Amino acid sequence: MNKYTLTIFMICLTLLLVAAAQPALGSDWAQFQNDKNNSGVTADTAPIEEEDLANRSVDINAALDAAPVTGDGKVYEVAASGDVSAYYLNNWTLAWKNEEIQGTGGFELSTPAYNDGTLYVALSRGNASTHTETHALYTCNGSVKWSNTSLGTYQTNTPITYSNDRIFFGTANVDTISTTNAGDYYCFDASTGQFIWKRPSETSSGYYWAGAAVAGNYVIYGDDAGHVVSVEWNNVTDGVVWKQDEINVSGLYGVSGKIRSSICYSEEEGRIYFATRSGSHTCYVGFNATTGNFVPDDKDYNNIGYTSTPAVYNGRVYVGAGGWAQGAKLYCLNADTLDQIWVYTGSTGGIQGSPAISTYYDNGDGEVYIYFTNNGPSGSLYCLRDETGQTSADLQWTFTPDDATYTLQGPAISGGSAFFGNDNGYLYEVYTA
Repeated sequence: MNKYTLTIFMICLTLLLVAAAQPALGSDWAQFQNDKNNSGVTADTAPIEEEDLANRSVDINAALDAAPVTGDGKVYEVAASGDVSAYYLNNWTLAWKNEEIQGTGGFELSTPAYNDGTLYVALSRGNASTHTETHALYTCNGSVKWSNTSLGTYQTNTPITYSNDRIFFGTANVDTISTTNAGDYYCFDASTGQFIWKRPSETSSGYYWAGAAVAGNYVIYGDDAGHVVSVEWNNVTDGVVWKQDEINVSGLYGVSGKIRSSICYSEEEGRIYFATRSGSHTCYVGFNATTGNFVPDDKDYNNIGYTSTPAVYNGRVYVGAGGWAQGAKLYCLNADTLDQIWVYTGSTGGIQGSPAISTYYDNGDGEVYIYFTNNGPSGSLYCLRDETGQTSADLQWTFTPDDATYTLQGPAISGGSAFFGNDNGYLYEVYTA
């Protein structure tokens, strides 16, 4: 360890010890949809009463298309410029801003991941697609812990999934926003940034919004050809990972569609849930987390979806749908049949971000609060209430910012607040006054 690295380590250690002495701010929303299963579920509180709503915002000066995450007493956001910003949760002041790893593209879609004082960031220079890099930043001050700049020119448009001191993410060679013709999935050592394995797509397609879920010893992810694979993440020979199982959406369900959502693994249901873009389907198939095999006899689908990753809780599936010119539709489906229980339609602009669910108020009646955004010219944050036996949507409140615009990402929930950003470059916190 050289002198500079030792100095950075001691500074970060000191700040972490100080942070540990502070009152708890709630659970971290540490990666896309909160955890390695992409569950979208937290037991943290979140604002529920309209009359008590308060909000604050900061202008990051570049569009925000990746979802925020929290950890180490801060909220983190990656801007379209590639800048990474961190704001303190307790006073909403800037903790740090890293501009040295920024890119030159038009957007950044990869949601970062936080773990134990480190933030993992994948940049691809947006639609310029000139160079792809992955970085680890110390969350105490935003300095670079390690960088891996050997990924070529494919875009990193999937979230980073953290698990077992590994990070997993996919890339795509993008012809247009609707078409990919190649891609790779990667696994890096989270501590060092060392390459562990790369698995090229076998279907001549790539990975766009198609984040991985980790269940036991297996990583599960889908691609633009409608295939889902299960690989044994730690069974690697010469940089090649073992593929355990695979399903084809077309063959399994008789429908087609690019998988433009992350995989949500529900341990409660013993299934994976996902959504497709073309064809607009929400699907599930059984998954054995012990063997890594899919259970094709346990399957169903509904012809709604798009790019929203489903969230599953208490026998119900919550998933967003709709295109830019359509109303924002949030569906509640039966987790066993995918039959519609209810649907809520908001303002113009489909729900392309994924719903976040607070279970804090569930005392056995299944009471939950669902938070989601819509990708329209008046992009807003919505809160719905649901419980066991409920057959219609119950709108609690809608927050439409003064600087409202298209909101591609979904919210994060942490410590009683909901966080989201929009294309005008504003990061918002909505909380209870």
